[in-house]
Amino acid sequence: MLMKTTLIHAALFAAVLLTPLAATSADEKLTPAEAKEIAKEAFLWGMHPVAIYHLRFNFAQNELNPRAAGINRLSWFREPMKALPRVATTPNATTLYGVGMFDLSEEPAVIIVPEIEDHYWSVQLHDNYARWWHMIGSQFNAPGPVRRLLIGPNWSGKLPDGFVGADIVQSQSDFAGVLARVALTDDTEEEVRNVNAIQDRITAMSLSQWIAAGRKEVRAEDVPLTKADYPTYPGMEKVREPGKLTGVDFLRWVSLVLNDPSFTKQTDSHREVTAFARFERLGLKAGTPFDPAGLTPEIAAAVEAGIEEGKKEVLEGMTANFTEGQNGWKFDTDLGYKDTNWQWRAWSGLQAVLAPVPSRSHTAANCWDDSDGRPLSGEHRYTITFDLNNMPPVTEFWEMPLYDTEGYFYDNPIDRYSLNSFMLERGKLHTEDDKLVIYVQHDEPTDPKQRQNWLPAPKDGFRFTARFYGAATPLIDASYDMPGVVRVD
Repeated sequence: MLMKTTLIHAALFAAVLLTPLAATSADEKLTPAEAKEIAKEAFLWGMHPVAIYHLRFNFAQNELNPRAAGINRLSWFREPMKALPRVATTPNATTLYGVGMFDLSEEPAVIIVPEIEDHYWSVQLHDNYARWWHMIGSQFNAPGPVRRLLIGPNWSGKLPDGFVGADIVQSQSDFAGVLARVALTDDTEEEVRNVNAIQDRITAMSLSQWIAAGRKEVRAEDVPLTKADYPTYPGMEKVREPGKLTGVDFLRWVSLVLNDPSFTKQTDSHREVTAFARFERLGLKAGTPFDPAGLTPEIAAAVEAGIEEGKKEVLEGMTANFTEGQNGWKFDTDLGYKDTNWQWRAWSGLQAVLAPVPSRSHTAANCWDDSDGRPLSGEHRYTITFDLNNMPPVTEFWEMPLYDTEGYFYDNPIDRYSLNSFMLERGKLHTEDDKLVIYVQHDEPTDPKQRQNWLPAPKDGFRFTARFYGAATPLIDASYDMPGVVRVD
C-alpha cells in the first residue's frame, strides 16, 4: 500500500528505474549482463501478479490448504486471523475475511449481499494486476441489499433477467479476485457468531449454479465445489512466501502467470508487450512451459543477481511512493498510483499483497522508525499517545496493527495483533486526561492499566500499518497529526 510523497520525485525515480530496455534480436547470444537486466525487469513486472497467482493457487487449487475452496466460491475465515499460519502480508485483525477466486472466461458470476445493519462490510473485486475494479459495501450501499452480475471482458452471452444496469459490471480480466470483510465490533465469541451469521447470507457463485439453486441466498459451504486446473509445476505447494523466491524459482512463477489465459494481459500496453518480447530471451513465453535446464549456470547466476537487485531497489526506493506525514508516519492511498509504475506494484507484491486499495475504501499509514528516526525494535519500549479530541477522522473504524519486518502478525502469548476504535468505544482501552496511550513492547507490562493498552512486539524489528476505514481528507492527504512512536527506554 503506497503513496505519492513527492510525485515529481516518484516520477523521476520510476523513469530512471523502469525505462524499458532496448529490444534485442532473438538470434543474438544472450549475455549474463543482458540476462541480469531482463530478470530484474521480470521481477518488477511480475512480483505482484506472482503473489496473486500464489494466493489463487492456495485458495482455489492447493489441496493441502484447508481453506482451499475451488473456483467461483468463497472461503470464509470464521475466526479472527492469527499470526500462524502465515496467510498473507499486512492483514487486519478487526474483520473476518472472505476470499474467492473467480473465473469469468466461461460465464458470469453473481454476488448477492443482504441488508446488513450495525456492521461494517465490504466486497471488493480485483484482477491479476491488483487493480481494484469494483467495490460494494456499507460505505457505498449501506445497508444493502445489493446484487451484482460480474462479466468477463470477452463474454457475449444472454443476460439473465432480474438485474438492472447498475447491477452489471464488467472486469478487465477473466480472473476476478473477491475480498470480503465484515467487521468484528467486539472480541467476544458472541460477536464472532453474529458475524458468522452475516457471512452465511452473502452469496457468491457462478451464474449457472445460482440459477440452478433457485436464485436464492446460498451459504458458501453449500456452493458446489469446482476444482481449479490452472498451470502448475511439481513442488509449488511448498512455496509459502512468494516474496522469498529467488533466481529460476521466481521465473517458474512468472512463466505460470504468462501461461494462464485467465490472467488477462494488457494487450494495449506497449511497455508490457515489449517487455514480454524480452522475457522470451530467458525462455519465458506464453504457450511454452519454462525449462530451467535451458539456462547455463552462468546465465542462471545472472538471473538470480538481477532478481535480487530488483528486490533491493524496490525496498530502498519504496519511500518515493509514500506521502510524508508527521512524526515519522508515511501515508499511502491509491492517489497517484499508475499500473505502469512497476516499482510501486512490485513493492506491494512483496510487502502488502493486493495493495493499494482505493482511498474511497480505506487508507493506511506506515511507520518503521521511532519519533527520533531510529528503527523500531523490541529491544526497546515505546508509547503512542492519542489525543481523544483529535482521533483519526473516519466514518467507519480505525485499527492499529503491528507486524514483523516482513509484514506478518507477530505470534504472541495473548494473540493480540492490533488495537482498534471499537475497543475504545466499548471502554476496553484505558484512557486518562483525554489521552489514549498505547504501550508497545516485547515484555508484558506489570501495570494493569498499561497491559490493557499493550500491543505486543517481537524481540527484533517490527513495523506499523495503521488502517483507516472511511478515511476523511486529513488521512488521505497526510495532514492528520498522527502521534509519533516514542521510545521510552
